[in-house]
Amino acid sequence: MYLFAYGTLRYGFELHHLLKDSRFVGLGFIEGYKMYDIGNYPGVVRGDSIVWGEVYEIKDELISLLDEVEDYKGRPDDLYIREKTRVYFDQKRRYYIDNVNFYRYNHGIEFRDEIEPGDYSRWVGMPVIVNYFAYAENTNPEILKERGVKEILKEIEAYLEDYKIIFNIKCKYGLCANLKEFKGGKVYGYIYVMLEDELNSLDKAEEHLIKYVRDVIKVKDKQGKEYFAQAYISDYKEGEGEPTDFYKNSIIEGLKRKWDKISTGL
Repeated sequence: MYLFAYGTLRYGFELHHLLKDSRFVGLGFIEGYKMYDIGNYPGVVRGDSIVWGEVYEIKDELISLLDEVEDYKGRPDDLYIREKTRVYFDQKRRYYIDNVNFYRYNHGIEFRDEIEPGDYSRWVGMPVIVNYFAYAENTNPEILKERGVKEILKEIEAYLEDYKIIFNIKCKYGLCANLKEFKGGKVYGYIYVMLEDELNSLDKAEEHLIKYVRDVIKVKDKQGKEYFAQAYISDYKEGEGEPTDFYKNSIIEGLKRKWDKISTGL
């Protein structure tokens, strides 16, 4: 089962330890709700806005503990009501999961201030975590360090289906990697669970909004579990060529740490 955590269950807050062993699926948002400042925690009620949060795959036995923490007993006067909703992972609403559990605030919000961004972590200045899918030279930790990434919270072997790597973006290495749809193809790499600020540090190296844009894609781990992660992709698909040996080897060095070299197709 899935859980949408939007308040003190999110990364960095006091209740996040309850989810520390759960799989982080991705950062997403729900529609048709508003968030309010209840005091030391937020409350979400039905409304005409969106609310941001983190989606986790949780074990069935954990939901009973969370019900207790959120004071949900299935009574009309409970502080929160557990219900299910759809969570989107990208602004184009291509990727979503239905029937995700979350706790809706069940008391009045009179005289409460609306948290207009709908994002409790950003509102209080806490770090935001994201999934980032690295598929080329950023699979190499040494290159990541050179580009200012100081910390990766978790690394997961992952692959992108129905795509292939092409080399068509001019860069200091000659031609750099890009993704192109290709039926039956697989692109191997890693999901890095990381702070959004760490990912922002890569924007300069990737020339975000100039050569690449950060877009959300759906990737899978070795067990076939789905994740929603950001990746650098360019719409430019012309001028394919061969990478230099140096660039190719830097990618292989990154991938072969955990992937079979033959599996990478490089």
